[in-house]
Amino acid sequence: MEVVMDSSLRRLVNRRLEWLEMTKDQVSDWNAGTTRRRDRLSALPNTVLFRILSKMPMDSVVRTSILSKRWSNLWKHTQGVDFHSLPFSDNQADYSPITRCLELLLSPQIIKFTTVGHVSERSNPDVQRWVNFALSKNVRQLTIGLMSVSLARRFFQLPDSLFSNRSKILEHLVLSFVDFKPPRPGQPIAASVFSSLKLLVLTNCKLADATVDLCLRKCVPLEELVINMCEGLKNVNISGPNLRLISFRCLEDSDDGEFRSLRVDAPLVGNLVYSGDLTKFYLNNCPVLQILHLQGREEPMNEAYTVHVRELIDQIRHVNTMILNFAVVEFVAKEYYTRGIPFQTFQNLTHVFWYGPLKSPNAVYNLVAFLGDSPSLIEIAVDFRGESGAVFCQCISEGHVADEYEEGESSQRNPYEVGNLEKLEIAEVRCFSGFDGEMLLVRLLLEKAVNLRKLWLFWRLGDLSVMHDNVLQDITKSGYPQQLSDTIQEEANSIIATILNFRKASPRVRIKFGQEWRIESWRRHFGD
Repeated sequence: MEVVMDSSLRRLVNRRLEWLEMTKDQVSDWNAGTTRRRDRLSALPNTVLFRILSKMPMDSVVRTSILSKRWSNLWKHTQGVDFHSLPFSDNQADYSPITRCLELLLSPQIIKFTTVGHVSERSNPDVQRWVNFALSKNVRQLTIGLMSVSLARRFFQLPDSLFSNRSKILEHLVLSFVDFKPPRPGQPIAASVFSSLKLLVLTNCKLADATVDLCLRKCVPLEELVINMCEGLKNVNISGPNLRLISFRCLEDSDDGEFRSLRVDAPLVGNLVYSGDLTKFYLNNCPVLQILHLQGREEPMNEAYTVHVRELIDQIRHVNTMILNFAVVEFVAKEYYTRGIPFQTFQNLTHVFWYGPLKSPNAVYNLVAFLGDSPSLIEIAVDFRGESGAVFCQCISEGHVADEYEEGESSQRNPYEVGNLEKLEIAEVRCFSGFDGEMLLVRLLLEKAVNLRKLWLFWRLGDLSVMHDNVLQDITKSGYPQQLSDTIQEEANSIIATILNFRKASPRVRIKFGQEWRIESWRRHFGD
């Protein structure tokens, strides 16, 4: 039976922990008011309490040992070990409390083992001991999430047991800043250690092409594979009969060689993420691919580039959801729109997420034309967080409200006429600052989307993790003098009034400025 820490159980646990902080007088008052109340948490059987403790971080789990005599040893039976904030020091960090805690655990099996935290240049986390302990407890989900803060990349060594263990229980393996390779050249990986693995995540690791090939041959049940900014890769081949999600972000020009190619052959993959040079990305046999995150890099558009990207687009023509940046749209503009030809490849595309700046009127027209050539499109989001320009309030305080908007030959509008967005219903513009390119995009969306129901605009403030569609909510919190705050308010009101006066092709469109942005609405489409 899977126990979920719902709100009521979490409140009971928190009440117990709060009780520890009370003085004697406060405890007496608290007990006097609750003598008739039943302690529902302590009334639960041990097996249920073990599962509840397994959902909590280890510092909170250990603290429960002083709640009462019964609770003094309950924590030792937890099936979840979660050190989500490792000790940190500029000098040598002390990891001995973690070691002592692990030595006291009595549970015969650990379902989930997690250690996450920053590691300084002088610290040496005992990764080998942690991994050996987890494997000795038949762990199912193992996460070693180290984040090196030293200038030079540090890769921590894994124990031999990870590659020689014969357990067939490990299902999730997440590693960062480790040297992920068999301990000795030529030593085979045990056939069973990865035979049950369903998820493998390698981030900022030291990795070799041969190790990837070897792991994929052993990991037949593998469904999700993430390789992010790993060093040492050159020619990567990813294939698997059960892979459903693949995410690959390449590290260009690493110390030991330049990344050359990624080749994907996965008949069941439905969600694919690639970030890097498009000419190094090869797709084959991905017939059910539905969600594609394609972040290209700026490359010269020579004949070889054109041929390769044309073949790549032909491989992904059936997708229904795309996260993309300028690379694909610039290619389409050059090959089609500059010649007055429509681009009608993505007939099934229903959701588009654009990430990055729009630096010229031409770039805006190209994006809107690309959206208009997708007849099934119903929802889009445009996110300007990839832009390095100043945020809205900063621009106003410095006396300017325009970004560096390119003019000249590259900014001239292409002869291709932008069509209507027939099915588009929802549009979001994030990190909005009211710059010229952003205002042109908003105007075109309102003019071309004949069935648009919602247009949401979210102001770009100083903290990119927080965006509101009402910049006035945070002006008073930013420490600006009153006169400058008034100027910011006037400029924001002017931009809002201009947008509300744009011509609207859809009579039912609502332009919203009054709710805080939530990313959950897009997670259902992109799964990140």
